[in-house]
Amino acid sequence: MEHKPLIDIFGIILAITMVGTAVWVLVRMRRFSGKKKTKDDPQTHRERAVWAWARIVTSIQGAAGLGGMVQVALELEVHLPGTPMYAATTTWLVEQEALEYVGREKEISLKVDPQDLKYIYPNGSWAKEVA
Repeated sequence: MEHKPLIDIFGIILAITMVGTAVWVLVRMRRFSGKKKTKDDPQTHRERAVWAWARIVTSIQGAAGLGGMVQVALELEVHLPGTPMYAATTTWLVEQEALEYVGREKEISLKVDPQDLKYIYPNGSWAKEVA
């Protein structure tokens, strides 16, 4: 049988190309599988939020804006059922007529994401979280 060097070289090149392609595909699959979404979007936090209540420690009101909403910075003692009380801060847009609800030492109903306690939402239509 006659030995053909051109066929040997072609076979080696083909084998190297196939192995290189397989390695490239595996590396890309691994790289992209590690880039899963690690942060939840705002909608997920809102949907997960459960009822809680808080005592307002401090309430600082800003100037009234468009639509009769006032920006209010709150320092709270949050009481989420099944967890110890914790301190938190949040800023909401509050209707001017509802400013009495967010006065110092008042207790308010709110919603908290139990998986990430820094996400605190008003539990009513009288206020909105600042985006």
